[in-house]
Amino acid sequence: MRQVAERAGVALATVSRAFSAPTKLSPATLRRIEQASEDLDYTVNLNARALRGQGSGVILVLLPDIGNPFFSLLLKGIEEGAREAGQAVLIGDTAGEPALRERSALQVQARAADALILLDGQVPFAAGSRGRARLLRAPVVAVSERVRDEVVPYVGIDNVAAARDVATLLADAGHQHVAHIGGPDGSSLSAERAEGFRAGAAARGLSILGTVVGRFTTESGRKAAEAILSWPQRPTAVFAASDEMAMGFIAAAQARGVSVPDEIAVVGFDDIAFSELFAPALTTVRQPRHAMGRAAADLVVRWRAGSRRSVILPHEVVMRDSFGPPRRR
Repeated sequence: MRQVAERAGVALATVSRAFSAPTKLSPATLRRIEQASEDLDYTVNLNARALRGQGSGVILVLLPDIGNPFFSLLLKGIEEGAREAGQAVLIGDTAGEPALRERSALQVQARAADALILLDGQVPFAAGSRGRARLLRAPVVAVSERVRDEVVPYVGIDNVAAARDVATLLADAGHQHVAHIGGPDGSSLSAERAEGFRAGAAARGLSILGTVVGRFTTESGRKAAEAILSWPQRPTAVFAASDEMAMGFIAAAQARGVSVPDEIAVVGFDDIAFSELFAPALTTVRQPRHAMGRAAADLVVRWRAGSRRSVILPHEVVMRDSFGPPRRR
């Protein structure tokens, strides 16, 4: 590091600050230090930083499926927020497996990562265990999906209010008999969106003919369509708790000759990138995923300054072609 400082013509402390808090330096100074580091092939020894009590400069992000398009903007926001704070991001794909989740989280306990951001609502290690107690000494933030542990702050939208808005949208358009495709049992997202939809339906006199449990996947949306379209009374609108399930439902309905939205209107949730390109373009609840990611990164970076409150961001119902009033017979 001393050689980098001499080559860049700055103080040793300035080089240290470039790696720990780059936003505090001018762009010109940063460029000189980056060039000097590149010329000398210098990299920060994260283990040595941790041993000196400076932290590793790494934020660990755990998610259940890195191939799920929902997470792309969240990860982009986290990466941008972390980079501006001089932090690196390490991603762990747990595949929804507790063992993989715990193995990845050991990096926080080993001080190879300073903080943990959870994208699946699942805190590693069993409640009340020593492993969880040790983990929660570090900054841990849940994004998009709440966790049951109240000490973990949440960054996301009000899912109950958003689902209630969907029920209001359906009622205002004249729908009376509707259906819901929920997420998997045990998911706080599933529970909150179902709760909001039921409350909104009750307030506006909507009849929910039934709920089919899905898995936030297109295939589960297809299977939900097979069930719902075989009911004795067919709903005129369906609210799916994720865009992928909504798309799966639409694809299966169209394959059976059921027109969307003429015969059945469909509303999704999330506003993933494909929602606007799908045919018909999907009406959905938009989550500000990029802003959620940045807010999560900011929360863990500012943790030791006492900033540990949950952050609730606004949602928006985006109207597109999959929605319309019930067809009059």
